[in-house]
Amino acid sequence: MNIKNFLNLNFLKFLFLSLNGRINRQTWWYSQFFLVFLGVLILIPFSSLLNLLNFDKSQVEKFISFMVLLISALSIFPDSKRLQDRSINGLYAIFPYLAAIPLQFHFVPEFLLKIYIICTWILKAYIFVNTGILKGEDKPNKYGEIDDFKGDYKEKVSVVENDKNKD
Repeated sequence: MNIKNFLNLNFLKFLFLSLNGRINRQTWWYSQFFLVFLGVLILIPFSSLLNLLNFDKSQVEKFISFMVLLISALSIFPDSKRLQDRSINGLYAIFPYLAAIPLQFHFVPEFLLKIYIICTWILKAYIFVNTGILKGEDKPNKYGEIDDFKGDYKEKVSVVENDKNKD
């Protein structure tokens, strides 16, 4: 996996906008670093701009919370590809993010907060261990072959777009 792939728009579409395929751990880790970098690149200037425009502190915090949730939601796609590399249904990757929404916006009642946080962390730990630590399958599985990222991503993206058009 070449880090220069992150400069390829078709690769980024494949990685962050598609649930199809499999990726290895190295690509998954690069995708996580890329999302952190993207988040910093977006959040620091925008929060500074909002402060300069005299937005209320609570409004800036809500904006930052929303953007963090939005950027971290992009991680669902590489997470699902890693889970599929381990022969686990990739849709399980969405559960920690769905569970984070009520926490992020303070919708969980106080009496349930500790239990809810513990359950959410257990869910996140399960996903993290399966995506970032455990090795995937070396052989093809029901989700396809592991991608070596040496090909042309226009073909991969067009396959994904064709699948969307069929629905």
